[in-house]
Amino acid sequence: AAGLLATLRPRDWALLEHASSRASFASAPSALVRRANGAMVVRMGPTTTLVGPKCAYVFEPATRVAKNIVDTLRTWVGERDAAEGSAGAEARTVKDFPLAALECALEASSRYFEEKIFRLRRLARHCVDDISSDLRGDGKSGIVTGGSLNYNAAQWQKLPPIRRAIKEFEQDAREASEALNAAMTTTNLVPTPMDVVFDEKAAEERNDAVTDVLASHARRLAAVGGLVRELSADLDSARELWELQLDGDRNRTVQMNFRATVFALSAAVAAVPAGLGGMNMPHGLETAPIGVFWSVAGGILIGSTAVWYAFMRRFRKAGELTSARAGELASMQYILGNLDSLDNAFSGVDGSSVTREALRDVMRT
Repeated sequence: AAGLLATLRPRDWALLEHASSRASFASAPSALVRRANGAMVVRMGPTTTLVGPKCAYVFEPATRVAKNIVDTLRTWVGERDAAEGSAGAEARTVKDFPLAALECALEASSRYFEEKIFRLRRLARHCVDDISSDLRGDGKSGIVTGGSLNYNAAQWQKLPPIRRAIKEFEQDAREASEALNAAMTTTNLVPTPMDVVFDEKAAEERNDAVTDVLASHARRLAAVGGLVRELSADLDSARELWELQLDGDRNRTVQMNFRATVFALSAAVAAVPAGLGGMNMPHGLETAPIGVFWSVAGGILIGSTAVWYAFMRRFRKAGELTSARAGELASMQYILGNLDSLDNAFSGVDGSSVTREALRDVMRT
């Protein structure tokens, strides 16, 4: 075992250290390195496994992944010894310890990536549900408090760390997948078992077995990468929905402010004649009949209502124009996204001009 460590070069010792990974959400970069003197360094996830012809070192033993590697490899060695003890000397087969150590390390690392993305998905789903509940005002600590909006940054403070964790985990999974893909192009990657000599055919079969193992775990990591991308897309979709809801709340607030301003203007229009008539100055209307008062009051009321109606009508027209333009943009996006379907629809309609009803009927069929 000491000789196995002595085969490492000075630059290989950096592959055995994982101290920097504790300060980050993601583990250290992955690598599969074969040395000409018979050692292989498998750096995947939070651990590094140094594989030799008859023994293996697993670094970072405090991690659960390293313990799983050691337990699985110990079980394999026990089964091998039991099989060799029960079989005759002539019936014994070659038990490839380096290949078994590689497979144990890759299995534990792949399971680590799968479990980590599962935990990230649960945490992200919980945070999304929590923020969405606050936006809807379902809980006691919701944004809607006492009938008023209470927006603050506390609701979204939990989201940036999750996005950072997902980003770094995606980078970590990509590096592991690239390391496996690069290792599949390397021949004689795994050290030869102690006191075993493979002929050309056996060496080729062993290389194929190693490639199958690497390809299997590369597919698992590719699936993990797909889950990470789906999780990122789900967070982006949730953020877009939150932005739409916040935009709607902002628009409602602006509309309330606008209506209050128009109401204040209408009240001011009504107050001007009353203020002029109530001045402590003779104006000749003190002895006017009661009909003049009601006429003036009715005119003031009609004028205030006219001001309110004019502003609100202009406001509604502006909203209708904005909705029409938004509908045109949506129609353009639909046309650009369904050009093939529209070509088929136009080909089934007779005549040079197509009505909306005819086009709708063809699209439905």
